[in-house]
Amino acid sequence: MKPETMTPLQTLLLVWAAGAVLTRDGDGLHVEAPKSAIPPPLLDALRANKTELLAILPARTAMQSDKERML
Repeated sequence: MKPETMTPLQTLLLVWAAGAVLTRDGDGLHVEAPKSAIPPPLLDALRANKTELLAILPARTAMQSDKERML
């Protein structure tokens, strides 16, 4: 499947299948994933579907951000 033809739902499902968590961080997307879990074509699909994904994803909480800073 080509990144430019993937729907936001297909993109989100592939991100989850890769073992990643995708959240909205302000005007950006935050991907929490094992190293190299997201291949370049999937990153391209995330970029292509960013606007639609931002509209449906939950925002990261302050607790999530604080936890990451402690690591």
